[in-house]
Amino acid sequence: MHLLPRPSFIEITDASSKSEGFLINRETEIVIDVNAPEKVLLYAELLNKEIKNNLGFSLNITRTRESIDNSIRLSLEDSNKEKSKHDIYSSDIHALSEKYNLSVAPSKNVEISGEDTPGILYGVQTLRQLIREYGAFIPTLKIHDEPALKYRGYSFDVTRGRVPTLESLKKLADLCSFYKLNILQLNVEHSFLFRNESELWRCNTPLEPSEILEFDRYCRDLNIDLVPTLASFGHLYELLKSRTYSEYCELEIDHSEGYSLVNRMRHHTVDVSHEGSFSLISQRIKEYMDLFSSNFFNICADETFDLGKGKNAERAKKEGEKALYIDFLKKLCDLIIENGKTPMYWGDIIVEKPELLKELPASSICMNWEYDPGVKEDNLRKFAETGAENIFVIPGVQSWIHLINNQEDAYLNISKMLKYGYKYKAKGVINTEWGDLGHICHPDFSNIGLIYGASFSWNREILEKEEIDESISLIQYGDRNLHLTKLFTELSKKQPINWWMFVLYKEACQNLLSEKNVSCDIVLNKENAGTVLIKNKEARELIAKLYGLLKESDEATKEIINAYILMAEGGILLGEVGLNLRKHEFNEAYDCMDSWDLAVALEKWYYSYQKLWRSVSKESELMRLGEIFSYYADILRTYKQ
Repeated sequence: MHLLPRPSFIEITDASSKSEGFLINRETEIVIDVNAPEKVLLYAELLNKEIKNNLGFSLNITRTRESIDNSIRLSLEDSNKEKSKHDIYSSDIHALSEKYNLSVAPSKNVEISGEDTPGILYGVQTLRQLIREYGAFIPTLKIHDEPALKYRGYSFDVTRGRVPTLESLKKLADLCSFYKLNILQLNVEHSFLFRNESELWRCNTPLEPSEILEFDRYCRDLNIDLVPTLASFGHLYELLKSRTYSEYCELEIDHSEGYSLVNRMRHHTVDVSHEGSFSLISQRIKEYMDLFSSNFFNICADETFDLGKGKNAERAKKEGEKALYIDFLKKLCDLIIENGKTPMYWGDIIVEKPELLKELPASSICMNWEYDPGVKEDNLRKFAETGAENIFVIPGVQSWIHLINNQEDAYLNISKMLKYGYKYKAKGVINTEWGDLGHICHPDFSNIGLIYGASFSWNREILEKEEIDESISLIQYGDRNLHLTKLFTELSKKQPINWWMFVLYKEACQNLLSEKNVSCDIVLNKENAGTVLIKNKEARELIAKLYGLLKESDEATKEIINAYILMAEGGILLGEVGLNLRKHEFNEAYDCMDSWDLAVALEKWYYSYQKLWRSVSKESELMRLGEIFSYYADILRTYKQ
């Protein structure tokens, strides 16, 4: 049985015997118990849509107190039936129980019950997965299920190049709920329509207040807490390099300096001594906060690389950089608490002196992010030794320097972080997706990592990669051969060029960075050049296999397979660019594409890539990616044919 996450308890009578199960037929009814909240109708409709997609027919949905044979019944546990039939509402969705029971009786009915509405929802999500695996005939079984961690989330970057459409955000929420996640964060630095920041969004397509309001409601219906996440200390390149707000930057701003995706990741921290800095950040927080129903607010406060390196250098010598950091972070936390919310912040700075946690409000949540596939438990141990209780573990889906996520590293990082999180009694997990340097990676590639995080945060059991990949292949992609996820993982290993280095070389050559006279060794060194042709050959073989799977895949899986094919083809071209650079800059002999033909191939590939981008995202910063490919195409045309 391929349920994800795995239930905490499951008893199966006989999954292979069709005489011992329940048949969903056209006469079956979805019955909502008369005492169930009105929101349960949404869950019944979710189930009915799944039945329609997989079995080709829809069921009648009704509400009654009567027991009906040949039915799928959704109800509250007996002890909770006195609750309002209109809704069970709490300002904190995490206060509601997520426990559920699912039983399948032979030839009679299916019963789904929960202590609260989230339990009913998650029981429905489990039944949806059973239908994907078994179709109309569900085996006799009993499931008693509840999560190992109360807070289970996903963070999606909407600020470093890619702003998703509202439709694609809703699909992301659907996916999170399907795999029983209950927190979603959208990472924002500048990509929101702030009233007083027209200089930032004048040529962009930011998220709008109405979109946030609609999406917040959509998430809440799926038991997802949409947590506002706003850079409020570091990572404020767009804000602090602007003419309007540059005075609040720790470093002096040169407005004649060209735009740099690499610099956007490295610099631009708030000047903590400027009397207007806290007022500016407070204004942004308050404007953004009011759009969300969540009781949390993530102020980020990560990677404050420049703090004490510019205008506060003298103060940092006297007080220490960490003192400056904690002082400003505490003010931010107090602001959030004063406005009735619980502050969250990334823990990469404070982990260097975890004893400083005691200077922050006890309710604040420190989120320890570590993305190395070989991650150790040291940082979590340090936090635990301070006695801190509000610690979240933050792994990552390994999307940010690749055209295709490194799925193997994602599994290693996520599984280890959850293992250590349980050991040191972390309160929750937020699995992260980042879009460094323009967010070139297709967001749907991160779904595999999302499922790893969802599975291991609901159930303490860390499944072997092969086992969970087979389940993902079936449940997420409808692959009954159980090997599609493995193919995606193998394809992710055939990327000879690192996207970060590809961008870094371009910007260094354009004098946008402090690095000067950078050689193409940054893109591809001589030792690795010999592997390009091997990896490209292997990538083409995998692409051929994926083409062969299209005929047997459903429409949604066809879309994701074609996206993998396109991005793998892009990776092949990047490898060819690296070989051309070495061939022409160092006069080395390589059997690579003609430079002019490669320029044309890059431009044609980018034309197709734009269509993929626009299928899930607003225009956002797509043109910046176009500038990168145009730069390399222009270089290739300077070489003699």
